Amino acid sequence: MATEVAGCQYIGPEQVNHPYVMCGCKPFPGRVYCEDHIWTVYKKGTSTGNKRKIKEIEKELAEIKLIEEVEEIINA
Repeated sequence: MATEVAGCQYIGPEQVNHPYVMCGCKPFPGRVYCEDHIWTVYKKGTSTGNKRKIKEIEKELAEIKLIEEVEEIINA
């Protein structure tokens, strides 16, 4: 069973002292990072595994944006 994450878990490389402060933005569905930080964590083209994950993420993003556009048209 997956655990829901309240906010983006990205802490960034600039934080060297504890306690760390996480981003906190709305996480990408099914992930622990927001849409901006997911690309930082999974840098494009860094490995075959990451390329596969990036394709999955891009597909999920496209599906979410399509659903949002449809909902916007329906609610207009």
